[in-house]
Amino acid sequence: MKKPAPGQKSIAKALAIAKKAPEPATPIGGATKLHTGPIKAPVAGRTDHLPMHVPSGSYVVPADIVSAIGEGNTEHGFEIIDYMVKQRASGGEVGENSPPVAIVAAGGEYVIPPSAVIGFGNGDLDVGHKALDDWILSERANTINTLKKLAPPKRD
Repeated sequence: MKKPAPGQKSIAKALAIAKKAPEPATPIGGATKLHTGPIKAPVAGRTDHLPMHVPSGSYVVPADIVSAIGEGNTEHGFEIIDYMVKQRASGGEVGENSPPVAIVAAGGEYVIPPSAVIGFGNGDLDVGHKALDDWILSERANTINTLKKLAPPKRD
């Protein structure tokens, strides 16, 4: 049997959790509330336990990136991404003409609405997703480099 590539176990685990998670409740009248923006929760980040609906075409920024750009402060990371999203949003209502997509998310993540993803892609949703993927990888590399340069803990 072929050994899974790095990350495949994590993906398989996340998919298994998502399949078992209950669908978010649909309010009376059939309308589904779409979540965008910061995901604030009492559970630890990187634990996908929060079922919700997001607009199709949204981009979920992982909790480690939100914290890293806030220099270890998730709330500050939310503020930075809020600013970035406001600068890139192409107008229109959040989720306008976007069917809801059920996801299972983690506290500390941030859902970027499709209008802003399109802005990051200069008018193209797919290009926006690719630009955000590249940004995530770049931020992770920057965080690793920063952590490597830190002094070790002091000894008494």
